[in-house]
Amino acid sequence: MHAATNTNFQPIRRRKLDLDLSQHAQVRKQQRAISQDAIELIVFFGERSHDGRGGIRCVMTAKVIARLASQLGASARVEKLKGCYVVLSAEDECSVITVGHLYV
Repeated sequence: MHAATNTNFQPIRRRKLDLDLSQHAQVRKQQRAISQDAIELIVFFGERSHDGRGGIRCVMTAKVIARLASQLGASARVEKLKGCYVVLSAEDECSVITVGHLYV
């Protein structure tokens, strides 16, 4: 990324999501090589639906990936998120139950 030369330039401060990963989610995150940054992107941008078991599934669909690529720029890192999901508790939407990859 190129540095801005404008002296009035203020970088956008990234807002961290206050997510609480369950022990299960921490294990799955490590097993499936899904970073904390990726989890935050999935929760923020992912397509949401109820999973029928008390959770909210956030999925990085092809449509979401295209929108994210238009905002962040196309890259292998963005494309790697395709099919990734995060399941949040429907009660508070800040508790991560599990993370994984869909087979697309």
